[in-house]
Amino acid sequence: RKWLSTSIADALRTRASARRLNRRGLAILVATSLLPLALHAKLNVVATLPDFAAIAKEVGGEKINVNCLVKGTEDSHFVDARPSFITLLNRADLLIDGGAELEIGWLPPLVNNARNAKILPGAPGRFDASVGIRLLDVPSGQVDRSQGDVHPLGNPHYWSDPANGKIIAARLAEVFS
Repeated sequence: RKWLSTSIADALRTRASARRLNRRGLAILVATSLLPLALHAKLNVVATLPDFAAIAKEVGGEKINVNCLVKGTEDSHFVDARPSFITLLNRADLLIDGGAELEIGWLPPLVNNARNAKILPGAPGRFDASVGIRLLDVPSGQVDRSQGDVHPLGNPHYWSDPANGKIIAARLAEVFS
């Protein structure tokens, strides 16, 4: 009888140990199988303008998710900010803006309220599309807003030139690589 009760107790302990090992093994298997997904997660890109979003999508392909803040029918100087913009910016890994103070009237408060240090000016997640492009119509002398639609840094509508689109695409390729 003693032999039988000892055998049953040993068997139960062995089964409990096996279950614990199986649970640990399953947890390790799940964690290691999800690791490649985490390592290859898509980059969340937010572009201020549809043209920048299109260039980013072409360059980044399946490696990125792209959202655009401004519709093609909207004036990029005067955009009605929506709460959804703050959510998109909060989750962004990269923000592509036009630079040259194109979005000066509406983008800075959105970026500040998004509370995302990655996309603040000068941060690695902030992509100023105007960098490396020679802007035209740079005014000389004193310039202020009382003079009308004057751009102190030059004409910020540079992306309509295909050569400038290539410059933007090449820079984005470096960022995405």
